[in-house]
Amino acid sequence: MNTRGNTVLVTGGTSGIGLAIAQAFSDLGNRILICGRSPDKLDAAKRAHPSFDVFPCDITRPDQVQKMFHEIAGRHPDLNVLVNNAGSLTPSDFLSDEGALLKAQQEVDTNFLGALSVTKSALPFLVRNGNAAIITISSIVAVVPMPRAAVYSATKAALHSFLISLRRQLQGTQVRVFEVMPSTVATELGRHIGGPMLSPRDVAQAVVAGVQREAYEIRTGSAKALYAVNRLSPSLAMRVLARAAPGPTAAGGE
Repeated sequence: MNTRGNTVLVTGGTSGIGLAIAQAFSDLGNRILICGRSPDKLDAAKRAHPSFDVFPCDITRPDQVQKMFHEIAGRHPDLNVLVNNAGSLTPSDFLSDEGALLKAQQEVDTNFLGALSVTKSALPFLVRNGNAAIITISSIVAVVPMPRAAVYSATKAALHSFLISLRRQLQGTQVRVFEVMPSTVATELGRHIGGPMLSPRDVAQAVVAGVQREAYEIRTGSAKALYAVNRLSPSLAMRVLARAAPGPTAAGGE
């Protein structure tokens, strides 16, 4: 796929993996749009990257998603690449945490339903404009779940299944569907997991390289080996993951 001269929308593009991907595509001469729900982070991203067009949007709010795409239709009707990056992880124990269901709802709304909402709204642009792509940041826990991030793992598994089906639904169009499965990344969200971490820049470079060679499932870092182990022994893969990410190193979340 041509990775130059596109118009790229990155959700959750104000920090971490999203900002790194935005910068990587910008370096290739693409027009970059980012959205996020924090006005302060949007302002900071705009100051650091004046060429980026920024949109305030909480992807869990259908009215805000609709408003953003209405504005994009007027300012960037040539949108042809969507990067679903916005995500949320809040560790929770269903046995002991009285707030587990509320936390689960927030993760499902952001990681799964929010991504679907943005994808549905973007598709008319992508189908019309051609040389198009949907790039979704998933996780290796989509196939090797992490018990202490059970809902997060489940939302990524749901995304994984959805993207396989969406890829088939879009056969016959010029829209390619990519799924990115990193191991733990050094972001605010990643600090909930712990263990060795990739840098956001590493993930961004892998995304660009994978899109260029049209590798529809892009696995980075230790996710490559863990995916292979899981095909042979899912129980062994879960033990390997538990050893690699023994616990959170800091509080925080996205």
